[in-house]
Amino acid sequence: MTTAHLRIAVTAIALATATSVGPAPGASAAVSSVSVSGGFGLGFVQYGTSCAYTLTVLGDGVGVLEDRVNGQPGGGTFGPIEQVGPGKFTADWAPAVPGRHLVSADGVAAEVNVQKGYDFGIICFTLPEYLRLPD
Repeated sequence: MTTAHLRIAVTAIALATATSVGPAPGASAAVSSVSVSGGFGLGFVQYGTSCAYTLTVLGDGVGVLEDRVNGQPGGGTFGPIEQVGPGKFTADWAPAVPGRHLVSADGVAAEVNVQKGYDFGIICFTLPEYLRLPD
């Protein structure tokens, strides 16, 4: 067997092994995009604490939802994940603290700036940092 034949045989065995093994068990599903429904705000601020928003994930499924604020875990909470159509999943998201949130599903993220929110029942309103309602 020549060196060229040996390389071809080794490559064929490696490809056959990789194809037969497939993805690792428990591997997360492929997520293509993550978005967060916008809130009502003054100016560019659209997200507030004490408010709930809809997280929409497009892909084959969702494994892990995470909210990191200013680089730290624990920025908010998520409701249950529901499939609302082929390749489309939603979950409620409630940010708990102001700051720069990176809301992600299986590593694919959306960046959201959260300010203090004021929940008035049918509407949740946010103001820029320099404006505050009396507590």
